Amino acid sequence: MLSTHRQKNKIGRKVYISQILVVASTILLLGWSNAWGQVKPEAKRRCKVIGRVTSVSDLRWRVNSLLCSGDRITPMNGRTVNTLCYLNGEFLDFKQSSIFDVEDKCRLPHDRVRLCTGLNPTECDGIKGPTNVPMLISPYGSSMLSARPVISWYAVPQATSYTVVVSGYEFYWEKTVDKTITALPYPKEQKELQFFNTYKFTVLANVGDTPISSSETLVVSVLRQEEQDAFAERIKQITELNLPPDEAAIWDLDAVFMARTLLKNYCFRYIY
Repeated sequence: MLSTHRQKNKIGRKVYISQILVVASTILLLGWSNAWGQVKPEAKRRCKVIGRVTSVSDLRWRVNSLLCSGDRITPMNGRTVNTLCYLNGEFLDFKQSSIFDVEDKCRLPHDRVRLCTGLNPTECDGIKGPTNVPMLISPYGSSMLSARPVISWYAVPQATSYTVVVSGYEFYWEKTVDKTITALPYPKEQKELQFFNTYKFTVLANVGDTPISSSETLVVSVLRQEEQDAFAERIKQITELNLPPDEAAIWDLDAVFMARTLLKNYCFRYIY
């Protein structure tokens, strides 16, 4: 009986060990399978990121690799490496080995207005609590795509109404809205803005019929059709990279929009 019991224990241990080996082998095989079938995620760069590789043509960098100042681009034989520079929003082509941030390639334009962006968070308006001025939120910057933009502003606690004023050369309209409204879709009854014309946007805060404060006047122009077409092509290039939405918004789309001081849905101004 004792001998039989020992034999059963030995058999049980063998079966148990075999099960462990099968499970371990399965895990290893699954891990190897995933490694073969998936691209290992790239570690975050610990440097100042200024661009991205947008094509499979470099000997070292994979498509979607982030580039830092001083990184070298090394095209494969006869190939061209396509990149996006975050400093100026330009797509750059490299046909020969070169440093990514050379003076005539990826650099910040000297005349660039520093706007509130993901790369320039220090330029954002940190508005702590209520303000007595209906500061404009949108439009934002000096250029825009839409001929019928949404006009929005920060609320003023004591205001009973707001008056939105839009003016330009032989162009003017104003509209007063209730204090509960701080975003005004462009009125359907008003003539739309014209390409390449310049317009002024102002919001007044009122108590009764009396204005008590005014936003700073924003001067902005609508891009020409050919510029809008070129812009749309850049957005398409970024979309085709299939980046995570947050990453695309903070880095790539931000760079392209701000290259022309544009702002659509990617606004990094904030309220505490």
